[in-house]
Amino acid sequence: MKKKKILFFLWSFSLGGGAEKILSTIVNNLDSEKYDIDILEIEHFDKGYEPVSDNVRVLKSWQDYRQSKVKRAILWRIRKFFPNLVRKIMVKEKYDIEISFTIINPPFEFSKDENVKKFAWIHGSIEDFMKDSQKRNNHRKHLEEVDKIISVSEKTKESIISVYPEYEDKVLTIYNGYDFDSILGKSNEVTDINIEKNAICVIGRIENLKGSLEVYETIKKLHKNLNKKYHLYFLGSGELENYIKELVKKDNLEDYIHFLGYQKNPYKYIKKMDLMFSMSKQEGFSGAIVEGLALGIPFISTDVGGVKELSNNGKFGRIVNSIDEACENIVDFFETCRIADKSEMKNFITKFTIPEQIKNINEIIE
Repeated sequence: MKKKKILFFLWSFSLGGGAEKILSTIVNNLDSEKYDIDILEIEHFDKGYEPVSDNVRVLKSWQDYRQSKVKRAILWRIRKFFPNLVRKIMVKEKYDIEISFTIINPPFEFSKDENVKKFAWIHGSIEDFMKDSQKRNNHRKHLEEVDKIISVSEKTKESIISVYPEYEDKVLTIYNGYDFDSILGKSNEVTDINIEKNAICVIGRIENLKGSLEVYETIKKLHKNLNKKYHLYFLGSGELENYIKELVKKDNLEDYIHFLGYQKNPYKYIKKMDLMFSMSKQEGFSGAIVEGLALGIPFISTDVGGVKELSNNGKFGRIVNSIDEACENIVDFFETCRIADKSEMKNFITKFTIPEQIKNINEIIE
C-alpha cells in the first residue's frame, strides 16, 4: 500500500509551547507504515524541536531568530504580500493531506489542488476576531478551503461557530492526548532546587496573552494587602520576564517569586507544587493544567478553553474572572479546603489519552 504524505504547517515548532508538544505527540503516534510526514515551521526559534520519529521530517523554516532584523523584516513582508511565491520556494513535494496547525495571520497557503485533503487545527478561542475585521476576513478565506476545522475544546468550538456560523458543519472537537506514563516517569527525577511550602506554579510563556502581569499582581496583592506569604514559581520564559523581575525587585518579593526558566522536564517541579495557577487570556486546551492534574495538582484559572471540562464541576479546579477572585480562591484553597482527591483526579484525567486522540484523527484523515 502506498503511503500517504502529510504536511503540517505552523508558525513555529521551536518556541517551546504547548502546540509543539501536541504536534510532536500526534506525528509520533500516527502509523509510520501508512504516513510520511513533513513539518514546516514559518519561523525558527531557540528552544529546539520536540522529538519526532524517523518517518517525520522538519523542513527548513522561512525565518530564523539568528537572522538580522532587516532580513527578518524583509522575509516577513515577502510572506505577507507574496504568499504563493513563498509556498513555491518552501514546498517542493505534493501531499495527500495538508494541516494548518495554528491560526496566526494565517501562517501559510494551502495547496490549490482540490484532491488534497485540507484541515485547520485551532488551539485557542477566537472571539477576539469579532473586534478585528481584517483578521476575521483573512481567516475566513483560509477556513473556506478546508474540509474540517478541528477544535481542541468545547469553548474553542463555540468560539469558532460564533465567529463563522457558516462553517458550523465543518467544526469538530478532538481533545489533545497526553502520555501520562511519561509524565509520571519524568516527575520522579530529582529537582535541583528546594520547592518551598505553599507553592503556586505558573507554566507557560511569560507574556501578555498568558496573563503573566495579572499573575504577578495577584501574588503581590496577597503579600502586601492580605499578608499571605505564598511562593510563586514561574516555569517558562518570555518577553515580560525581565520586566516582571524588575517589579519583583522593586516590591521586595525576591524571596517569594522564583523564575525557573523554560524546562524540558517541568514535571519534576510540578509534582512538588500545591497549586497550579493561570490568568491566561486565551488557551485552546490547557496542557499545563492537564499535566498538573495527572500529577494530582489542582488548579485555579481564568475561563479559557478546556478549563470547564477539566474542573469536573469544581472538584479539581476553580474558575476566576479577576485578580480579586483569584486572591480570594487562593486563600480559601490554602486555608480551608484543598481541593480534590488525588487518585480520583488521576483517574478522571486518563480520558485525555493519546490512543483516543489518534483514533479520532485517523477517522477524519482516512
